[in-house]
Amino acid sequence: MEILHRTKTLISVLEFRRLLVDLLEKRPDIYIRYRLLGDMWAKNFMRIILVTSRGVLVNDEIGNKLIALQDLAMVMQFEIEKSFQEFQPHFHYEVHPDPA
Repeated sequence: MEILHRTKTLISVLEFRRLLVDLLEKRPDIYIRYRLLGDMWAKNFMRIILVTSRGVLVNDEIGNKLIALQDLAMVMQFEIEKSFQEFQPHFHYEVHPDPA
């Protein structure tokens, strides 16, 4: 019997924030890469340093710089480098704004 696995590709900003918190607390060895509204993909995968109520602080260890994303709603897409929960590595997930 074949098991079908459907990957959810759209997540809300709130779900994205929860994922970042879970990664920081449970799997700090898993890095993320993102694409901001109107920008190209970030070049490197980055370590999550801090998650705030609206944003995130990440460390680009290859580029040797800290990056503060003030508003997670500006993230259009993201990917993680290793499997975590139901998220697959190197898969482009889309972040959609939370309903008002």
